[in-house]
Amino acid sequence: MKPLKKLHLGALRLKLAVEDFIGNRQGTAAVEFALLAPLMIATYFGTVEVSRAYIIKNKVEAVSETIADLVAQGKSTTTSELADMFKISSKSLTPSQEAGINLVVTAVRTEPNDDGEKETKVTWSESKDGTKTYSKGTTFTDLPDGITKNYETIIVTELYYNHTSIMEYFVKGTKKFDRRFITKPRYSSDIPCSDC
Repeated sequence: MKPLKKLHLGALRLKLAVEDFIGNRQGTAAVEFALLAPLMIATYFGTVEVSRAYIIKNKVEAVSETIADLVAQGKSTTTSELADMFKISSKSLTPSQEAGINLVVTAVRTEPNDDGEKETKVTWSESKDGTKTYSKGTTFTDLPDGITKNYETIIVTELYYNHTSIMEYFVKGTKKFDRRFITKPRYSSDIPCSDC
């Protein structure tokens, strides 16, 4: 009978140990934190990066809109004036942001062709980094309907910006911003560029 009592006592101790183990709540918070911490950290850095991208998007759009407005206020322009506008307006950006932006300013003029239909052609085109410009005299077709009138010039400013996250581990890839602003000259029907 003693061996049976020993067995019964051993089973009782095991049962009590298991119940004690199951009922023990020490370390629960640590385990929960370990499970939730990566998600909370990723959410935090993701929110920071989305906010940063939104702020940069607004900044580079303001730069593009400012240049379009400055060009539209003039009666004529030159490549050195345009280069100065690119430099001055980019000062609101950090050096790394400024390096990643390209602005293209293009003047297009609408005149009737031989058939009497409106035709919009590039008068001049300049850019901050010398790329993505349009050739003089080429037809410019990518304008909203009804925005052009015969014998009228329109200034088209295009913005190209590639945003790379500073937290590549959490936000992968490059976000591309490309925007277009269209303005009409304020004080004349044409804005010539003497050396474009």
